[in-house]
Amino acid sequence: MSGETINGGEASDDETPMTFARARLYTFYLLALVTLGMAAAFVVELLSYSIVGWGAGGEELGIHRLHIMVIASTVWIIILGVATQLYRPLKRVALMQIAFVVTTLVLAGTIIGNGPVEEVVPFFVLTGLMTLFHPAGRDILSVGDEYSPALLGLVAVASVPVLAYAVNQFGLQSTGDSHAMMGHYMEMAVMSIVLLLTGLVAAAGAPGHRIVAWFSAGLAVYFGALSLTFPAQASSIDAVWAVALVAWGVAFVATSELRVSGRTSLAQERPLTVPGSPRTPE
Repeated sequence: MSGETINGGEASDDETPMTFARARLYTFYLLALVTLGMAAAFVVELLSYSIVGWGAGGEELGIHRLHIMVIASTVWIIILGVATQLYRPLKRVALMQIAFVVTTLVLAGTIIGNGPVEEVVPFFVLTGLMTLFHPAGRDILSVGDEYSPALLGLVAVASVPVLAYAVNQFGLQSTGDSHAMMGHYMEMAVMSIVLLLTGLVAAAGAPGHRIVAWFSAGLAVYFGALSLTFPAQASSIDAVWAVALVAWGVAFVATSELRVSGRTSLAQERPLTVPGSPRTPE
């Protein structure tokens, strides 16, 4: 027999690991809900600036308009990455990777830029716990079965100007002006790294890479459009580079979509298969 009788009932050899897997999954979902609830309570105004900042609602931001809108777009990547985990998280491993790593980068940027660390630490702890309790287990570190040379090439093309921009912003953090005092230059440097990082994760091909590609492309298009719309704002890039960044974002997401549709030689996106886990997250 595969089980033994305990107190008149039959206990399967698989009962304990299945119970553990369910407890782990429920804890994971609870952490996701707490993270989203905390975002709704404390950063909803910041997130709204990524949209209302384009119009009259952004005028109150003054000279910090572009900075705050970019910071909001970076935080959106974290929040959306967490939100996607509420449905079939084994198919969205790349998004959990991004949520935790971007939170870590934002925290590092906040510390270096002398920003409000206490506002970021709770999200760092929660996304860290979500990564620990993710139903994928150790496979949360998976980089996918096949990478995309085309996407990797696009990231390589963007890396030189984007990293140069990040270095420039990092250097401006020591100027001591109002932007530096608020840590905004450092957060712009973080945004640059996030753009490249999301591109690399999308190219690696872990489950969920398609959405991550949209994040990377969207961030590029968003910042390029901001620079074209508000060229006088600090940290904006000139029109030529802004157009190039928008074009890069369009090319990146188009290449990703071709990959997923099977028009390239790369395989279709597949969820992770984790032995012993319930079917719910898949």
